[in-house]
Amino acid sequence: MTDDSRRGSLEAIREPVRKECADLEGYFRTYLKTDVSVIDRIFEHLLDGGGKRFRPLLVLLIASFREQPLDEDVFRLAVSVEFIHTATLLHDDVVDQSDLRRGNRVAYRLWGAEPSVLSGDYLYSRAFSLLVEIGHLGILESLSSATTSMARGEVLQLLRSFSTATSREEYLEVIEGKTASLISASCVSAGYLAGFNGDRIEALRGFGTNLGFSFQIVDDILDYSADLGELGKAIGKDFLEGKVTLPVILLIEELKAEERRRVADIFLKSSPDPEDFQWVLSRMKDRDILDKAMDAANRYAEQAQDSLSALPEGAVRESLVDLARYVTRRRK
Repeated sequence: MTDDSRRGSLEAIREPVRKECADLEGYFRTYLKTDVSVIDRIFEHLLDGGGKRFRPLLVLLIASFREQPLDEDVFRLAVSVEFIHTATLLHDDVVDQSDLRRGNRVAYRLWGAEPSVLSGDYLYSRAFSLLVEIGHLGILESLSSATTSMARGEVLQLLRSFSTATSREEYLEVIEGKTASLISASCVSAGYLAGFNGDRIEALRGFGTNLGFSFQIVDDILDYSADLGELGKAIGKDFLEGKVTLPVILLIEELKAEERRRVADIFLKSSPDPEDFQWVLSRMKDRDILDKAMDAANRYAEQAQDSLSALPEGAVRESLVDLARYVTRRRK
């Protein structure tokens, strides 16, 4: 196992599947290649933009519980979940009219809305063609259900934009759909390839769902605390788009009526100004709102870790535990 200075880093977490993670980039390019130049250029832009490959890493780690070496089906699954995730990013950037993703200009700004949306559609289709090649009905059911939940979550978030009446329960319903569902389905699907069933599959489902909650809450916290160099996008993006996330919900719960009305008025503006954002930030700081939101993220991460007790002990399980801890420590 790794020493204390490295433990918990992504490098250390990847150690049980280090070679497979390196091989993954080649699989991305192999499975992405088309005969349409604009699609290929968009995909190269996305690959060059990097990313943590969080969902493929989960697939590779969980599939590694089996005794035999990882085969082509594992890589098909790892690539498919990243394709699905990337397709949602292409679509989201158009819907949100974003400028940056991971510090780079988004495809929508470079090639336009139509090629970006259609390339996202292609990625969805390519993902499911790879899943059909795997030929496991449980995997197809899990990931098709997740993509339905993702679309539903995005629509719910859109409908609740600018509404400071959004409750914690409604917020959790949104992030369960748009984030946790795919992470959970990735874990369950990899569990099938590892030969798991029954209680172990349910343990992976719970692990992935709670990990997804923690991951998205941290993302929402970073919108009020990170900087461009760390986050790869401007701070306050969610705020400007009227997305009412957990930090805002917690703040509203603590404000008196007059300040609560001011927050509602700010979110109803078509274009809030920097002074509005700074006012919200100052109220969050006064009430330790971001720390309270992080407490929630930590609770979900701990629940994710608890789910892993049903899985075999060893280096892979330790990496999954460390990944749940890493999610709450990341700054981008």
